[in-house]
Amino acid sequence: MMEVDSTEGWNNNPPDGAKFVNLKAFVNAAREFEATHSESAINMMTRYLGLIASSCDLSIFSPGRSEVCAFFSSLWRVMRDGRGPHWAGIAVLARASVEPSARHALTHTYKFMPILSQLLSDTISNDKKIKLLSVMQDISYGIKISWQESYLTGLMKQLTDWILQPMTEPQHRTIGHKSLTVLVNVCYGNLPAIYALMRTVDTKDFVVHLISLKDGGYGGVEVCRLLLCLSSGTRGSAAIRQPDIHSYLCCTMRTFNKAIMERDATQLLHAYTFINDLYTDNNLRSFVLTYSHFSSALQESLPKVDDLCKVTPDDLDEPENLISCLQNVLKFLTVLVNLDLYSLRCHNCQLVLLCMKSSRLCLPESLELFAAIISQYRDEGVLPKELTSVVIDGLPALLVPPSLEPGKVGLQWLQVVGALCELSETQERVLQEVTPDSFEDTLYSVLQYTSQNGTVGMETAQQSVVLACRSGLTLAPLSKQWESAFNRMLAHHQVRKLLCVTLTSNNGSRRRQILQLIKHHYFPSDQMNQIFGESLQSVSEVESSAPSPRGDACSGERLAPAQERQLDRLVAQLSDALQAGKISDIATSSVMELYGYKMTCLEHRLHSHSVALQGATEHMASLQHSLALLQATNSAQQDVLYTTQMQNEKHKKAIEDLHKQLEDAETTLKGFRAKLAAERLDKENQKEILQKEFRTQLTNIEDEIKVREREAEERFKQLESDNRALQKKLEQQTNKNNELAGVLIKFEERVKQRDKKLEEAAASDSSLRRELEQRDNMIKQLEKTVVERENRLYQVTTQLEEMKRVQEMVAKLMSKSSSTAAS
Repeated sequence: MMEVDSTEGWNNNPPDGAKFVNLKAFVNAAREFEATHSESAINMMTRYLGLIASSCDLSIFSPGRSEVCAFFSSLWRVMRDGRGPHWAGIAVLARASVEPSARHALTHTYKFMPILSQLLSDTISNDKKIKLLSVMQDISYGIKISWQESYLTGLMKQLTDWILQPMTEPQHRTIGHKSLTVLVNVCYGNLPAIYALMRTVDTKDFVVHLISLKDGGYGGVEVCRLLLCLSSGTRGSAAIRQPDIHSYLCCTMRTFNKAIMERDATQLLHAYTFINDLYTDNNLRSFVLTYSHFSSALQESLPKVDDLCKVTPDDLDEPENLISCLQNVLKFLTVLVNLDLYSLRCHNCQLVLLCMKSSRLCLPESLELFAAIISQYRDEGVLPKELTSVVIDGLPALLVPPSLEPGKVGLQWLQVVGALCELSETQERVLQEVTPDSFEDTLYSVLQYTSQNGTVGMETAQQSVVLACRSGLTLAPLSKQWESAFNRMLAHHQVRKLLCVTLTSNNGSRRRQILQLIKHHYFPSDQMNQIFGESLQSVSEVESSAPSPRGDACSGERLAPAQERQLDRLVAQLSDALQAGKISDIATSSVMELYGYKMTCLEHRLHSHSVALQGATEHMASLQHSLALLQATNSAQQDVLYTTQMQNEKHKKAIEDLHKQLEDAETTLKGFRAKLAAERLDKENQKEILQKEFRTQLTNIEDEIKVREREAEERFKQLESDNRALQKKLEQQTNKNNELAGVLIKFEERVKQRDKKLEEAAASDSSLRRELEQRDNMIKQLEKTVVERENRLYQVTTQLEEMKRVQEMVAKLMSKSSSTAAS
């Protein structure tokens, strides 16, 4: 068998830094544990599992990476070992099951249910039972069991014991509730599990107990699902009666209403799962559609859902529980809308308003519900008047492409755009609000996000491509930009690959959708030919044959030689007596002994077959792990190949562009050379003409030079005679200058004397100036003193005047007083 966690395959994936460091470290520790079973290896595994379980990034569990495949395969092997770190592994499984694609892989690829069933027992504490059952109810949802697996009998016995135990304490009630959920998940759609359950318990007594639980309000929806499973297993789904389904639906709607008030996310999930299962079952759908109390129950629940939307996560201790409740409520309402009952259409306005309110908390589910509401009116082609205004008011907010995590919300956003494109009155709003670039970016974000999510991601990617192509076909005739965008989408490698895969898949409805797209008159014929061609090439005819896992255990345990001889004698006696007609003469004890030997042989064979079945199951799980690793490695190599092809095409195109530029440059160069040769010829002709003109001008210039030379000689002679006359005048002037020099010397002596006198005058002038400055300062000081004295004199004068006024007032007062006294 291939080593699943071989490190050679890891190099195929691009490096993500420290994202997968703890996973790789755990794989190395698991190898050491398998080789040595040392305590240090167990401690290292426990440490790394704790770090992985506390990680905030759930993408480390996406099953499309070889690192993740190797991690889960190693975890599966060490948890199968009795000395492995079981409870640390359970914490990691609980964290990984939050991510949908990882949960699907844990259920269908890595098959952890048998290992977890072995850990389930009465000897562990109640807290551990609850933790273990919580993980089991997550990874058992949707499980497929096609044969009587060895762990089923023990699992059924343990689960039914806890379901039948008295619900006296809260923990016992929780354990019984979760056990019922796991039992329902394992039995739903799996006849081998139903038969194992029916062999484990008395069916009638167990059904009576289930009905008592349902009537008591405990686990109503799960009880209905289990009763439906038992009815399908015993009588077949076609024999189920309409009153039973209506009773189940009544219980479901009652549970839905009660769970909203109590904010019980688990019950809401079960209610959604059950009603969705009933709706998708072809034998039961007609019974669901005839149920007449959906409208009244929904009318009672919608105000409570509005109250749930008004609560903010910041106001609660458990915001995740609020968001989970709202998500399950919206999923439940989406199923009700998909029933397409006219009695429920009166609630569509309230539901659209609910989509607007809940979009801030649960955008994917809100978009999906909105798309389901709009799709109801596809056949009518127009929205009702009362719904039109509500929808148009909310479209700008809902049609904004998701900016946060577009890969997770992109599918639902594409569903909304596709539903709006099918109505004529909303097509214009789509053209106004959605640009082709944002539409393409959202689609490619979804494809990139789902490329590493395994089977779940492939299903999402195919659905997204079909929706995008349908919307593109609708909008392409209305706009040139959308026509170009549609052609770009069809030319994209991943889109074409997914269209081809869908054409060759087993999903008939999806194939019909692709064929409807291809036969559309606006679909390019060349793209149609390419898709059909690629789809034929993608069909694989190679089948791998796996070796039989039966081994020596299937041969059975043989009896002892003495027992075999005695058994042969008994068989011979029986044969002789039968032929002689004396079968009644044989002792009953001998016949019983014969049957005892036969039963022992059958028990031995049954035990050997059980061991072989368990070995085959484990071998098949190991092969599935290897297949998952190979698929992840293949996906990574395909990504590398696609990137390489894109780079090659890019370089090829660049080389072609350079070749074209080179050819253009050569053509331009030839033109320049021809132009240059013509210009050179013109310049040579012009040069000859200029040379002739230059010769003529040179001759003329030489004649003029000769004439001017003669004139210059005559002028020179005249200048020489003038020069001699000037020499004479110069000598005379020189004599005069000598005489003037003597006079000038005397004049300089006189000037020096006058300079001395001027210096003395300047010195006396500076002393006089200093005296004047001193006197000016004295005058300023005296003026200042005068001003001060004048101010003082003014003050004294003011005081005297004041005193005079006071004297006059006193005199007046005295005269008044004297005249008053006299009177």
